[in-house]
Amino acid sequence: MIIVIIILIIICLLLVFANLKAKKSQESMAEQIKYINSTETNQLLHSEYGGVSENLINEINEVLKEKRSDSIYYQRKSHTIDQMITNISHDIRTPLTSAMGYINLVRNSDLDEKEKERELEVIEKRLHRMEELIEQFFEFSKVISKDEEIKKEDLNLIGVLEEAIAHYFDDFEAKNRMISLKYDSRKLVVHSNRGMLLRIFDNVISNALKHGEGELEVDVKSEDGKNVITFSNISKDDKLDVTQIFDEFYTTDISRTKGSTGLGLAIVKQFTNLLGGGIDANKEGDKFEIIISLRG
Repeated sequence: MIIVIIILIIICLLLVFANLKAKKSQESMAEQIKYINSTETNQLLHSEYGGVSENLINEINEVLKEKRSDSIYYQRKSHTIDQMITNISHDIRTPLTSAMGYINLVRNSDLDEKEKERELEVIEKRLHRMEELIEQFFEFSKVISKDEEIKKEDLNLIGVLEEAIAHYFDDFEAKNRMISLKYDSRKLVVHSNRGMLLRIFDNVISNALKHGEGELEVDVKSEDGKNVITFSNISKDDKLDVTQIFDEFYTTDISRTKGSTGLGLAIVKQFTNLLGGGIDANKEGDKFEIIISLRG
């Protein structure tokens, strides 16, 4: 009988000890969770006193990892959306500024009716272009913010390039400059998004107009299942750093004097990556190149 009592006492003591141990572990875990929730940390739960199922701790840690991953994802998503809003204002400004310039020309110059009509047509084209940009960016913002799949179709790359070049033909001609387009085949098919391709080419050509000199050469080659488009012209900016050229808000002294925000080529890189392409820049002497590769 005494032995039974002793065994029961030992069992009770063990249960009390186990209960205290579990309570200590629970209090410790509660403190750890409170700290993790209130602090930017990669810390995970651990049991200092035992008494808590290892499987339970592992499951809670998996939840914490998932929560941390979601937090990082939404922070990046928020940054991308903020960047897109900035990009919208930048890209809309280009055709708007051009249209305003032509309006001032019509208003303050002694043009005959035929010349005025021609300038008004240019203004109309610029405003239509701005309307297209607004519509495109609503679509692009939905793609980025909601992870919607980018709508793609088979396109003639040369045709899209010619359309982008046509938008800037008058602007280059006004500066006694030319744009030449060279290609091996008149039809190169790419499975891509037309609006995003136009935005890419528009920004590269606009950058060359603002910061380059001489003829802008656009050379298209098909290599190993990829279409490689090389834009090259003379750059008068000796301080140009090609390692930073695609960074947001990167500008040199010359760029700042021309009112550049440094976003144009950052947009080009972002959209090229979204389309699954690649982009690079080279500068040898005064020759500056932007090379874009797109899957066929």
